[in-house]
Amino acid sequence: VTLGISFSTYVSVLIMRSSEQRVLSQVMFVISTALAPFGIFVLLSEASVDFDWSVQLMIACGLTVIYGFALFLTRRNILVLITVGFATWAYYALIFKMFGINNFDFNYLKWASMLLGASYLLIAYGYQSAWQSASQSVDWEKRGVQNVLYGLGTLAILGAGITVGGAFDLVFIALIFATFYGSVYLRSRAMLTLGALFLTAHIIKLTSEYFIDSIGWPVALIAVGFVIIGVGYMTFYLNKRFISNK
Repeated sequence: VTLGISFSTYVSVLIMRSSEQRVLSQVMFVISTALAPFGIFVLLSEASVDFDWSVQLMIACGLTVIYGFALFLTRRNILVLITVGFATWAYYALIFKMFGINNFDFNYLKWASMLLGASYLLIAYGYQSAWQSASQSVDWEKRGVQNVLYGLGTLAILGAGITVGGAFDLVFIALIFATFYGSVYLRSRAMLTLGALFLTAHIIKLTSEYFIDSIGWPVALIAVGFVIIGVGYMTFYLNKRFISNK
């Protein structure tokens, strides 16, 4: 029943191509997307099929193609996120299938997540370039999809990068300032906010690892407090000067 509702909703939405039905069609696409994986899981369970990484890879690739076709046909903005989401599932399923889950080295997962984050940024930038080259007006839906991808991409890169440690700590500082530059260039408040948060977290991390024994906690907390105030002011200035007024 779950899979049948998902399929019928999907087919019905493909018929809704008029601009007046844009919002309704996107809501129904979300319903179809939410029900599809659960319906497939129930179907495979009833058929006694093991839901392993190989099966998940095939399902995720199939759903990516199905909803990618709907994106090509209807040009609904929500389908960009849906298609990217299923492609991400296929990506991680492929990684776990290749390396195995037993004795898995999570360093692979860190670098894979950073690569995925870079892909999100490229997709968001390409999505922006596509509507600009087509001389389409930028509505709140397009801008929202773009900001979600920029935010997820930045979160994946910085979230995985901050856990690497070692000599990469210096590279991570460069990544953070590249995030600030990118937030201004792309006018992305999500990138700016995440860059500020991860800069603050990285300063606290470096202070606790390298300076606590030499200067002590009280002095370290005072110094970190002033640095956080500076980061907050810099974030506020960049947002007001380069993002909010654009």
